[in-house]
Amino acid sequence: MKINTTKLNDFFQSPIEISGKTYFLNNVLENETLEVSINKEKRTIKIDKIINASKYRIKPKCDIYETCGGCKLLHVEYNHQLYLKTEMVKRLFKENNIKATVLDTLGMDNPTEYRNKNQVVFGYNNQRKVVSGFYEENTHKIVNFTTCYLQDKVSDKIVNTIKDLMMKMRIMPYDEDKQKGLIRHVMVKRSKLLNETMVIIVTSSDVFPGRNNFLKALLASNKEITTVIQNINSRKTTQVLGDKEIVLFGKGYINDCLCDKKFKISSKSFYQINPIQTKVLYQKALDNAHLSKTDVLLDAYSGVGTIGIIASDKVSKVISVELEKQAVNDAIINAKLNNIKNIHFYNDDATRFINNLVNKKEKIDVVVMDPPRKGSTESFLKAVLKLKPKKIIYISCDPHTQVVDLKSLVNDYNITYVQPVDMFPHTQHVENIVVLNHKHYI
Repeated sequence: MKINTTKLNDFFQSPIEISGKTYFLNNVLENETLEVSINKEKRTIKIDKIINASKYRIKPKCDIYETCGGCKLLHVEYNHQLYLKTEMVKRLFKENNIKATVLDTLGMDNPTEYRNKNQVVFGYNNQRKVVSGFYEENTHKIVNFTTCYLQDKVSDKIVNTIKDLMMKMRIMPYDEDKQKGLIRHVMVKRSKLLNETMVIIVTSSDVFPGRNNFLKALLASNKEITTVIQNINSRKTTQVLGDKEIVLFGKGYINDCLCDKKFKISSKSFYQINPIQTKVLYQKALDNAHLSKTDVLLDAYSGVGTIGIIASDKVSKVISVELEKQAVNDAIINAKLNNIKNIHFYNDDATRFINNLVNKKEKIDVVVMDPPRKGSTESFLKAVLKLKPKKIIYISCDPHTQVVDLKSLVNDYNITYVQPVDMFPHTQHVENIVVLNHKHYI
């Protein structure tokens, strides 16, 4: 069947109406002519042939592009990816009647190999060979790969070594259905700047036959590794990491530098995936908030304290709140590493904490909020309005939920800065900074 694509939706798909049903076609661009086939039972549609291609279409530099599903925009010329992301953010603001000037999305000079964390699952293929990779979209089928366009190449090399060692030493990958086997996942975290590498091997049991020989061979082939951790996850769960850990080699964590500050990264630490763009993100957010040395800043949803620690030089005091206990412990260490005295960390739910600040009538000048993908809570936003900070810095990994939250704030605040940042090139994701100033203080 021949079709013509029109507008792309916010997930960069083309909605196709056929016989009263809507199908969503991936890997397309606007105004293309395609030959497609439809599976009515599964309600799926796929491209058989591109008859007339967009001038922005390029050949994806990845053999598993169509099956993996991780890089939905790898077929799009990079500058046009940035344009599409800018237009998506503009459209969201317009559709939600939020008046603001959205600046052009900030991209990377080299948008490849930017991920500092590589997380893969292990299993068998039909020939009973060990494979490692990502789950195919909407399935539990492993798409095997040896190199990824977005991953750090050292991380890829380490994963391939582990895969080879598993075959040689007859170490079974974990089978979710049969609940047999040993190695479930491997996670590699890297600091390119400091050349430190952490390898986390997730096993179904703390019993690891031949572990010493395995470790010795792994380290011999990968001199970049500075620490190895065995994480034990025996639960029937899709959660990657378990609670128990054994440090097999090194100090059990790595360090990284960001905006001239040093950060400790543990196996469970949340840390931004793209360090180059994270620096851009935080510097743009803080510079355009025009902080004062007299400001008291609340860093909500703070993770390992990254932005609060970076902002600490610019304000009089930082109050940091995070629900994940391990992240708070890391944040306290990070502050000590940087000899920062004017930051205080609290292990609490951000909504509960900010409401307590309201009840105590605490004075907060600036609120920095970087909530999860689902956005903030209604109670948190109401508390912000009661606190009446002079400024709000809202950093979001999902502009769809961000604009919904902003609708609760714009009666009292003016939006002075909107800057999308391409934290995840070649994917459909975009990070967005919004700075708001209270109307009373203007």
